[in-house]
Amino acid sequence: RGREAYVLFQAMATGHTTYSTMHADSPQSLVHRLESEPINIPRVMLQALDVITIQIQTEVKGKRVRRCKQVVEIIDVDPKTKEVLTNEVFRWDPVEDSFVYSGNSYILNKIQAKLGLSKEEMMEELKRRTKILEWMRERDIRTFRDVARIVAEYTEKPEEFMKRMEGEGYVSDTV
Repeated sequence: RGREAYVLFQAMATGHTTYSTMHADSPQSLVHRLESEPINIPRVMLQALDVITIQIQTEVKGKRVRRCKQVVEIIDVDPKTKEVLTNEVFRWDPVEDSFVYSGNSYILNKIQAKLGLSKEEMMEELKRRTKILEWMRERDIRTFRDVARIVAEYTEKPEEFMKRMEGEGYVSDTV
């Protein structure tokens, strides 16, 4: 575990996209597990993490379900205190069974600046992508191949894709 985790963090530090899972019930407990035996990741390497999602198993309306409890961004490691600086972007509201946006995302702000978009343009893009995900969910589009094809088609020609999707004229090889 330790050696593999170290390689994973080295890959992240050099710009590689990585995904991994780990058992922890909060960002703080995740940091503790990463720094402890047998993993032993140095705290300075934790700034290579971008996002942590905390998943839970819970009950909603008498039914056992999985929910994303939190989406937390890792902002940095404070050079003086060595504290891991985080930003909670989303939190699950168990009463409403919905997700609450904190109103600020460090990562979205970076993407917005990189693409030269206004806040309004960025929010519109997120709304379009949400629409696509909802459309896919309604049609039970779930396989890697189908999802990848839709993402590629949207990325290549977003306006054309949205028109076809909204007019239900969407045609693809497998969907």
